[in-house]
Amino acid sequence: MRASSNPLRDMKPGKVLDDPTRIRPDAALAQEVLPAFQKVVRARRAIRVFDGAPIPDEVMRDCLADALLAPSASNLQTYELYWVRDAARRDAMVPLCLDQPPAQSAGEMVVVVSRVDLWARNLAMLKNQITKDGTQPLEGPLAEYYDRIVPMLMRTDAFGVQNLIRRVAFWLRGLRGATVRGPVSRADHRIYGHIQSTLAAQTLMLSLAAHGYDSCPMTGIDSKGIGQVLGLPASAEVTMVIAAGRGMPEGLYGKRLRLPFDALVREI
Repeated sequence: MRASSNPLRDMKPGKVLDDPTRIRPDAALAQEVLPAFQKVVRARRAIRVFDGAPIPDEVMRDCLADALLAPSASNLQTYELYWVRDAARRDAMVPLCLDQPPAQSAGEMVVVVSRVDLWARNLAMLKNQITKDGTQPLEGPLAEYYDRIVPMLMRTDAFGVQNLIRRVAFWLRGLRGATVRGPVSRADHRIYGHIQSTLAAQTLMLSLAAHGYDSCPMTGIDSKGIGQVLGLPASAEVTMVIAAGRGMPEGLYGKRLRLPFDALVREI
């Protein structure tokens, strides 16, 4: 970022960003939905045995649409959700999920994939929506952010030159004040991508619970083999596989256990 410009600070609501259809979180909304939301959060458990019955298409599509509403850095949505419907691929997925009971018995399977490699495509699509197919210009901090800052943060090359440039630039800016400190490595971009895909995954599982279905996220998987089954490029990375469907009573392996509140939450 230029020393004289901070789009994260200077960006203000405007005509392009205003959304009159937004449902605002306020006291009235809390009174209406809070008890139901808390029930959904508590109902979502990792269920490891399903009855095998498929989830209706319209329900799955609704849940997947909800997942796309998950928060995403810069709104780039650098992930893909693969709803595995082909029987041959489903069969091939089971051993790649290490024959776990959720994979064997699920009614549906969704592979959550990090696609940081698609950032430029997604940015172009996003700008096209904001500018209404190019009929409205990007101006001010919004233009600064999407035309310069985002490409500067996301651009990479085979020799790591862009990462080196960012590392030096962030270090110099840090001498003058607060600044972002990454990404400055391929690992940083990988972490970024899996954060985005995991946010979508959690939203999907909450939506499944709200629709009356159980789920189980699986990360103990052969991600390379799954990528081959899906035909993914080497630049894509599988984050997890979500098994979903009607859970069986024996699919809940134990009571919910969580560490104490004070062990994880710090009030400072």
